[in-house]
Amino acid sequence: MNRLIKWITIVFAGLVLLMVLATVLLPKFIDPNDYRSDIAKMAYEQTGLTLKINGPIDWSVFPWLGLNLKDLTVAGHDGSQLAKLEKADVSVKLLPLLTKNIEVKNATLDGLNLNLVKNQQGKGNWEVTSAKPSPPARTPPAKAPVPQATATSAPAAGTPMALDIANVAINNLTIQYSDKTTGNSYVIKNASLNTSAISNQTPFDITAKASVLSNNPKISLNTELKATVTFNLEKGLYDLNNFSLIAKPDAEPLTLTGNIHLQQQPFLTKGEFNIASFNPKQFLAQLNMPLPPMADKNAMESLTVKGSFKSNGKSLNTDNLALTLDDFNLNGFLNVDDIAKEAITFKLTGNALNLDNYLPPATSTPVAVKDQDQAPSAEPNTPEKELPLIPEALLSNLNINGSMSLTALTAANLQFDQPSITIHAADGRSEVKIASGFYKGTIELDGKTDVRVKGTPKLAVKATLKDISLNALSTPITELKPMQGDVNANMNIATEGQLQSALTRNLNGTIGFDINQGAFKEANFNKMVCEGIALVRQEKLQKKDWGTSTPFEDLSGTFTIRNGVAVNKDLTAALSSLNLKGDGTINFIDQTIDYHVGLNIRGDEQLLDNDPACEINKDYVNITWPVRCLGKLGAQQCGLDSERMANTIADLAKQEAKKHIKNTIDKKVNGLKDAFKGLFN
Repeated sequence: MNRLIKWITIVFAGLVLLMVLATVLLPKFIDPNDYRSDIAKMAYEQTGLTLKINGPIDWSVFPWLGLNLKDLTVAGHDGSQLAKLEKADVSVKLLPLLTKNIEVKNATLDGLNLNLVKNQQGKGNWEVTSAKPSPPARTPPAKAPVPQATATSAPAAGTPMALDIANVAINNLTIQYSDKTTGNSYVIKNASLNTSAISNQTPFDITAKASVLSNNPKISLNTELKATVTFNLEKGLYDLNNFSLIAKPDAEPLTLTGNIHLQQQPFLTKGEFNIASFNPKQFLAQLNMPLPPMADKNAMESLTVKGSFKSNGKSLNTDNLALTLDDFNLNGFLNVDDIAKEAITFKLTGNALNLDNYLPPATSTPVAVKDQDQAPSAEPNTPEKELPLIPEALLSNLNINGSMSLTALTAANLQFDQPSITIHAADGRSEVKIASGFYKGTIELDGKTDVRVKGTPKLAVKATLKDISLNALSTPITELKPMQGDVNANMNIATEGQLQSALTRNLNGTIGFDINQGAFKEANFNKMVCEGIALVRQEKLQKKDWGTSTPFEDLSGTFTIRNGVAVNKDLTAALSSLNLKGDGTINFIDQTIDYHVGLNIRGDEQLLDNDPACEINKDYVNITWPVRCLGKLGAQQCGLDSERMANTIADLAKQEAKKHIKNTIDKKVNGLKDAFKGLFN
């Protein structure tokens, strides 16, 4: 038995010695450079690309399984150079591989240049046709039963893999992409990736750099990433800590910092991010994407964003979100509850925001007016084709539920106090509700859209205005200065269609308003009427202090809109000594107006602030003097209403007839009285 064991030991030792000699001597007797053409042929047959190895090929087997290549080129299907590599070197320790341990002495890649070109026909030089047809599939032979592993067999599949890499060095990487169909080109150059020693559960540093260039838009950007990485291959945990990503076009950099944690099973990623304060106006200008001029020259000069995130692959939550733009702060959360369905929820709060600061500045430069004497264009004026106004595709896929509230908002020079907005959209229907304090009153708006029927979106708007002070509102809207009072209004309108013409033609609803305890501040209608009466009588007004306004108790009316035409029949205003009534139509389809206004005097024989020069015969009291406004909206002409004036003249004639009959009766009665007196004298 001892003799047998001795022989087995000798044979085993011999086999081991032969293996060691083979791994050491094999590279000495087999030169891989002799197989360049075979390697190139195999590469072409498998990929259809032409590989050329111009430099030497060095390799080793034991104790390090290594490969060193220099000066490689790859040509695309059109013969153009697709890739060029100056040097590649990797060495892996052989024996640890048997126990699922990977030890890498170095991993170096230097001077890789990828040149990707898409030609005019839209085909890339990296795209190839099937190089060589694969041999027909053959029925594989029956497999022998695999013996079950014993306690002394190779490590089980669940055994964790150990990884040790001395360092990774990728330098002088260049990637060029050119699209001949669009003329666009993009370049990543001077790219590099370097690490310290990489080992399982041991933190290591990485540094990556690159320059990014683009011709459309024209961009030149230097980037740098630094971070500390830790991973646990056994548990599937990966951490990117204290990362810093810097994008720097010129002087103004954009810096993103934070931490990221990744878990494989079950999938989970979370972390924090922070975009340090930077000047977005200057940053975009450096990228040749300048922002348009703004009303506030200091607007868009400071932006900061920070928050935390968490995702399981099906949803994404961003909590503690904080954004600061100049002096505006916005805080809250924005979540994607279902990534597949793009379901978004958010709740944001902010301080005062002045949107006007970010709008184009007001200009006093007059708009150029075309010379009327200029010869007309030879091309005939053709009506512009209408474009769809409602983004149906966007609204139909919108799945959002959220709210935002601010302490104050300035928009179009209007002040909103404590405005809030809520949005709900799903299944092709959306609703937006807005509520805000507005010039000593309140405003509420509820807008709905329905795009479930393609090509015929439906819109509906309800709005309520309560106790809006015209006096306060006249500060931003100077056209309202001639009036004062508190406005109350209700609007309920609906329409459908995709084009402006259809939306106008299908407009239906009601708009009602009233102004309580108001006044026309820059006109005294009583004085105007009295001056006219005194002028006819050739008398002078005795009263001196008339004042400059005309108060009224109520000004109200209702517009009923049917198929794009608004009709009003009940405009009324009760002035101090006058009544104002109005009715008419506004055609939004034709952009025309036909409106009637009637003015009459009420009171007794001495009216209009009791000035003797204004004494009016009772016959003229409550007679309506009509005015009509007719024409295109914005260019309508107003004057005496000749049609309704006939009714006024008829009313006057009736009054005169009644007066004549009364006078005749009075004379006859007086004559009878005198006759009776004579009989008794």
